[in-house]
Amino acid sequence: MRVHVQRDRIGYGNFLYSGLKGNNIVLRNHFSLLRTLTPFLLLLFISSSVHGEFVEPEVDSIYISGDFPVSEHKLLSGTGLEEGASLLRITPVQVRDGIIANLNDIGYLEAVVTVQWPLWDDETDIVRISVEGGIRSLLSGLVFNGAAVFPADSLAMLYPGVPGEPITPADTLSFKNSLLDIYNERGYIYSTIDIGLLGISEVDSVTGYRAVECNVDENEQAFLGSITVSGLETIRRTVITREILIQPGDSLNMELLRQSISNIYGLGLFQDVRFSYNPDENDSSTVNLDISISETRYRRVDLGTGYVSPSAVFGSVTWLHPNIMGNNQRLSIGIYMMEYFGSRDGRMIEPEIIYEEPWFLSTRWKWQLKLGYLYLFTPGIRQRSYSITSTFARDLTEKLRFTIGYSLEYEKYNEWVDSVFTTSDWRTTSSITSTLTHDTRSPSLDPLRGHWMMGAGKLSGGFLGGNDYYRVSTEARLYFPLSNDFILASRLRLGGSFPYGDDTTVPPDDRFYLGGGTTVRGYPFNSLGPKDDDGNPIGGRLEVLGNFEIRVRVVGNLGIVLFTDAGGLWNAFEEVDFETAGFGTGFGLRYHTLFGPLRLDYGFAPTWRNSLKRGKIYIGIGHAF
Repeated sequence: MRVHVQRDRIGYGNFLYSGLKGNNIVLRNHFSLLRTLTPFLLLLFISSSVHGEFVEPEVDSIYISGDFPVSEHKLLSGTGLEEGASLLRITPVQVRDGIIANLNDIGYLEAVVTVQWPLWDDETDIVRISVEGGIRSLLSGLVFNGAAVFPADSLAMLYPGVPGEPITPADTLSFKNSLLDIYNERGYIYSTIDIGLLGISEVDSVTGYRAVECNVDENEQAFLGSITVSGLETIRRTVITREILIQPGDSLNMELLRQSISNIYGLGLFQDVRFSYNPDENDSSTVNLDISISETRYRRVDLGTGYVSPSAVFGSVTWLHPNIMGNNQRLSIGIYMMEYFGSRDGRMIEPEIIYEEPWFLSTRWKWQLKLGYLYLFTPGIRQRSYSITSTFARDLTEKLRFTIGYSLEYEKYNEWVDSVFTTSDWRTTSSITSTLTHDTRSPSLDPLRGHWMMGAGKLSGGFLGGNDYYRVSTEARLYFPLSNDFILASRLRLGGSFPYGDDTTVPPDDRFYLGGGTTVRGYPFNSLGPKDDDGNPIGGRLEVLGNFEIRVRVVGNLGIVLFTDAGGLWNAFEEVDFETAGFGTGFGLRYHTLFGPLRLDYGFAPTWRNSLKRGKIYIGIGHAF
């Protein structure tokens, strides 16, 4: 037996209030409302007693009538209305607005929708919907009124659609925001945009073609006035002002000012940076910029340690002062050590002192002076060197960086080559290096898209003096997203380092090395390529490296990776033979963090006998490339 409860739905026309004046009248109406609801609450209590618990009314069926251009499923998508849905968890207004939004998204901008909700005493809960889609609005063109700063053709290019496509609210909103952005970039921060639609003419009443009308009120152009900075304690004002990408008198470009805030944060000297804009009292077209900052404790000591492979671990200690003279000059003193185990028992020690001038001679060139020492001791190589290097770097564009440097080295090394212990006595060598990089990765620590391209060259000796050799290398990393959770990543690296003149060899630190967790996984660290008579790697003069990864984020911050690596090292072009190259494959786990993914990889070399038994495990921070 079904118990029907008389249900009066509050808010859908059963209670009307008008002319209520005075607290007493309002109070009496509250009592009247309570008396009206009392029978309803009593019946609910009786119904709950009969059935044991209150049962929410559900939609028995949905009846849609009228003229609508899509299926019922697409019409109701996102409204929450379906058979079996609770009538208490959705509302007629929610359903109506959802249907209208679905029709608007395909160009039916004048659709009329009526939703009739079942009454409380209905035997069957049927939701009745009437839809009149009307004429579909298609874009015929764009009309601009009041636009003088920009030509209409350039503004029309910002519209996301093309003539003949449906006009949708999403497109018109995107168009409006794009117009505001381009005006703001020119300094017209007070401009307003009103988007409307012209009526459908009798000629177009069948096809529904109509124009989008843009009424532009440009108002006056705003310019940057004075710049004030507050909150400085140990840092000079110029450190802030030189990072601002527009200067007093320039048009107020809000996008460049947002980038300026990012640049100031990037200095690593401040924990809080705030921009506020105040119109000038004497000139309404001038906006003054007030910058409030809070300095951070920028001096620090960095400690690092890591696991390169089962046969090598490293550690580092660095003291950093990024503001030694109040002008963002950076000084760092550190030491890097790597310890080799097993058959490659050895050690590398590399202390260094680095001074950086971020604005050399008040230009955008960055200058770095580095004093370094290298001690390398492995079964196949002995090397010691002292060096001083001066490097200039500049961002040519937002994504393109150029560096050029000069290095003076005092070094000696020896090694076993063709059963002969070769010794190079202490020698002073000069060299010039240059690098060009283009970086569009986003984000840089855990790329989802973009690329990183690099080309580098080094010329040593010759008219400069010292060891005669040259070195060239290039590398390309590509990241292609099939979705935000499914990324294809690849890398190709080529390099060559060759002696010329009277010299016949290249110093060990300018050769190439492959094998391990960041190059060819499945092999021990730096184990590929030429070896001495005892099987110890001594590096190669020619390098080819290729990597491919499929990166999938499974759930939350946890992801998996499938990878394939291949690479080879040789001493001359005639020695190139892919049978002597290394090939590795495997899989890994990634746990994504704010400072990059934590990496655990297992790789093996299927070209080896018992390859699975010879697999290697690699642990690190960040992707292999």
